[in-house]
Amino acid sequence: MIETKVRYEFTDVNLKISNVTPREAEESYVLIRVSDEDNEIVFALSHEKAEYLENELYEANRRWKEHSSSSIQNVKDDADEQILSHHHDQFSD
Repeated sequence: MIETKVRYEFTDVNLKISNVTPREAEESYVLIRVSDEDNEIVFALSHEKAEYLENELYEANRRWKEHSSSSIQNVKDDADEQILSHHHDQFSD
């Protein structure tokens, strides 16, 4: 058996969620389209998989925001420390 693994990386893409069928429908699914100028990938997900993806995206963004805010605070703390150190050096002779 020949096994092939492929990895695609797209940047600057359009992401569209469409054709969500009602949950009562016999074949209910969520359709996600990812496209750029020349390519399109379509995912048909069950509602359970779509909820899992939603939770994963939420957590990834929460961690990013948490990291971003702590990085900004660290930069601010470093700048404040440098200012205090500079003023301390001026008056410590």
